Amino acid sequence: MKKQFYRIFLFILLTLPFFALNAQDIEVIRGDSVINGNPGQELILYAHVKNISSVDQVVFVVRTENTIPGDWTSSLCFGDLCFPPYLDSVATDAGFSLEPVHPGDTVEVSVHFFTDSIIATGHVQIEIGSAHNAQDRTVINFTGSTEPTAVNDQDPVVKEFKVYQNYPNPFNPTTTITYAVPQRTNVSVKVYNITGKEVATLVNEVKDAGAYSVNFNAENLSSGVYFYKISAGQFSSVRKMILIK
Repeated sequence: MKKQFYRIFLFILLTLPFFALNAQDIEVIRGDSVINGNPGQELILYAHVKNISSVDQVVFVVRTENTIPGDWTSSLCFGDLCFPPYLDSVATDAGFSLEPVHPGDTVEVSVHFFTDSIIATGHVQIEIGSAHNAQDRTVINFTGSTEPTAVNDQDPVVKEFKVYQNYPNPFNPTTTITYAVPQRTNVSVKVYNITGKEVATLVNEVKDAGAYSVNFNAENLSSGVYFYKISAGQFSSVRKMILIK
């Protein structure tokens, strides 16, 4: 009886590699998972998926988490084709006018964060897999941020003076101006018309180190080019904005 058991056990060990097991179909090559940018900017994070099997593979992407500010959106993309933000599951199949990934070929997968004018951070988690082996998925966490660059993950201290482009621009009649100061100092934000005449003072007070946003309402001004100047201690910066009514 024991000999019979050992023979069966040995047979299983010797033939195990030939049993019908799910083989690996795709290889996911991760890129950067964190990106920083300016408010109002489109932030893009990538991964690449290679078909390492001998047959065509339908690659799918599922968005399993979408923690973003209320005015942001995020979209899933294959190459240059981006899908509407409300689609949480996309794939390279005929339904989306995309061909399956051929053996040895690579398809680019990306998440696009469409931000607004407010300094904030968004997080999207996706799972990448193939239709042939749908349970074997790669999880990637993507983070897009319009926060000023931090010294490290635990110390979100602004390192330098920075002025962002107003958003939206052109605007009608309101826009948001965002800036950052690395130390406590007096800050002034003033708006001038094309002739250099001051038309508004938006900020004139002492600010602690940090990032700030201020709204500008040009309801009583005529269309044209305007400039906003931010002064903080020895630092000053001027940017152009366009009012179109």
